[in-house]
Amino acid sequence: MEEKEFSELKRGARVVYPAHGVGIIEKIEKIKTNGAAVQFYTIRIDESGMTIRVPSSRAQQVGIRNVMSEGEVRKVLKLLREKGKVANGVNWHKRQKSYIDRIKSGSVLELAEILRELTLIQAKKELSFGEQRMYDNVRQLMVMEIAEAKGIEKDAAAKLLDKAFTA
Repeated sequence: MEEKEFSELKRGARVVYPAHGVGIIEKIEKIKTNGAAVQFYTIRIDESGMTIRVPSSRAQQVGIRNVMSEGEVRKVLKLLREKGKVANGVNWHKRQKSYIDRIKSGSVLELAEILRELTLIQAKKELSFGEQRMYDNVRQLMVMEIAEAKGIEKDAAAKLLDKAFTA
């Protein structure tokens, strides 16, 4: 994945904040904390309207990244078409912790793998309430980012995801 140095992120840049989705850097400002001036990114998340302030020095550690490229969209859709294995015998709570850690990593490929795994589980049995919430959340994050990356409506991005699973 092509990554810009975070010092290069500019006001108006479209970025992904893990677990929250696509947003825009509204401000880059220096704020005094504990007597030192610290540079912060103020990011507004599109879907929720939530505003998040992150020290620019921690942006990469937090998992903030650029929206995926067209090539990365193709990789994600290809990964979704693969019929991988599901962690049999692993209980939901262990998988949930793993999923949360993987979402926080900021990796779009990790998100795609979670979506694929939950879709495969769903094909075998009805998802539990927690699994269904995780599935819905991850799917929404993927739809938002694919729509942004391809410059298409969310409905069209959702259809691309559905098509990847039926191909």
